[in-house]
Amino acid sequence: MPEKLKILIAEDEEVTRQLFQIAFRDGELFETRLATDGEDALAAFKAWQPDILLMDIMMPHMNGFTALKTIRQTLKDTATTVIMVSSVADKQDIMACLKLGIQGYVLKPFQVKTLAETVVGYHRQHKKVKKLS
Repeated sequence: MPEKLKILIAEDEEVTRQLFQIAFRDGELFETRLATDGEDALAAFKAWQPDILLMDIMMPHMNGFTALKTIRQTLKDTATTVIMVSSVADKQDIMACLKLGIQGYVLKPFQVKTLAETVVGYHRQHKKVKKLS
């Protein structure tokens, strides 16, 4: 049996966290952990080393952009698939996240039924690119 994908979800809104948990409820495929702000996300990221990080941009204490910058530039992590999840569709925000090395950007509200498939697709593509480099 393949190893479960470890998914860290950084989201401050309770309802959205519940939707994520519905999307990734398959305990045979996914193991999830939750963080409610950027500081919690960084601590969980360091301690748990997830395969995939789903992160909201607008969170308290430390926003997702700052957490992403810390992960990519300070911690020098390029192995983790990072997907930003936001209700903000601002082109400059998306480009800034792309420059920091995200693999995907999901707009809220998202489709719960297809979210796991989308996230796993981004992760597979990231792993292919990492193998080629």
